[in-house]
Amino acid sequence: MLLNKIFNNLPSYPHFKMNIFSGTNSQEEIKEVLALLNSSELVEGKANYEYINLLQTTLKSRAIYTFASGRMGFYTLLKTLGITKGDEIIIPSFTCVVVPNAILYTGAEPIYCDITLDDYNIDVTKIEALITPKTKVLYAQHTFGQMCDIEAIQSLAKKHNLIVVEDAALAVGAKLHGKYAGTIGDFGYYSTDRSKVINTGLGGIVSVNNKKYIRSFTKRYEKIPYLNEVITKKIARSFILNILTLHPSFYWFGKFLNAVFSQLGVMYYFLDENYHHLSKVDAYPYPAKLSNVFATIGISQMKNLEQNIAYRKSVAAYYNDILEIYPVEYIQASENIFLRYSFLVKNRDYWEKRFSSKIDLSIWFKTIASGKYEHFEEIGYTEGTNKVSEYVCEHIFNLPTHHNIDPKRLYTLLMELKNSGDILTKEAIL
Repeated sequence: MLLNKIFNNLPSYPHFKMNIFSGTNSQEEIKEVLALLNSSELVEGKANYEYINLLQTTLKSRAIYTFASGRMGFYTLLKTLGITKGDEIIIPSFTCVVVPNAILYTGAEPIYCDITLDDYNIDVTKIEALITPKTKVLYAQHTFGQMCDIEAIQSLAKKHNLIVVEDAALAVGAKLHGKYAGTIGDFGYYSTDRSKVINTGLGGIVSVNNKKYIRSFTKRYEKIPYLNEVITKKIARSFILNILTLHPSFYWFGKFLNAVFSQLGVMYYFLDENYHHLSKVDAYPYPAKLSNVFATIGISQMKNLEQNIAYRKSVAAYYNDILEIYPVEYIQASENIFLRYSFLVKNRDYWEKRFSSKIDLSIWFKTIASGKYEHFEEIGYTEGTNKVSEYVCEHIFNLPTHHNIDPKRLYTLLMELKNSGDILTKEAIL
């Protein structure tokens, strides 16, 4: 296994090659992390409070809390709601496996709803049929940075006296009628790892928007531990190495170094995707608070949020000018920030390989719970039940938009794809 992984990532010839990771960070952030590595404020410090205040002011949230990962924040809010065995949470059958995992950790059951072909978000017209007396939460995921129909979901929640949790993990900075994604439902949460809108190495955020729950959430949050110094330092070093090795100018060799460092245990990530019971997660506290060193990065990242989003939208517009997947108005809308520009293709494996000379795409989501590839019954899903989701999983193709992406380098490939006839429109599918 070790040799295979290293062999599959052997250095290629020197060339500029892009990937999906770490495109928003600066050299100054590396210096700040290095300065804190042996500091008394590595884990706890003033940056924690500054970051929370900045998030609360920027997002105009009632109350903000930071975590070591988004999934930990989601789990904590479920526990605050008293979610337990026998309860049901309705989620889209097109998500990351950590979402049903967090639900399963409480003893509750994820109920999977199909998605639409318009934006790969939950199909609101199919939610009500899934609501039972056991249903407690409607889960509003803003997939790929494109906001779902949160207003319709809220209407359903009000009708059935349910809680709305927004998954804005992929949508930090998206807005609907001036309100940020993640601040509209009763709760919202975000992820801030290396593949998301902002990158703090690893990290998550919860926004408690319903004042009814602020006191109980705060009480629970105060009892949550920080990651220890050893793990915090490992994540911090991984953050620095990722920025250096994953830069497009060095990725031809950096990908190999990354694989070696990972196998040697130099790189550190949370690897609980395959654990469907909380008792299996014992390498670190779950949940855990965000360490001070990562809050320092978060402050820098949030200060550049508007510039970050503007660039992403410009890259999406470039793709769209060629491929013509979305209406221009949709690209320009504030509710769509396009963490990834996504569409469907007939022969995905061919096109992913075709693009691989210029970019490693690491396409999301190739299964109904990305990160899990078989035995879906372990997370409560029955294959064959959500046809649209399963079709999209087989054909989804997405392109990243962060600051290390130079879309002009993909022009020839984009034109080739457009002229191939392999792009699947909604009309062609229906």
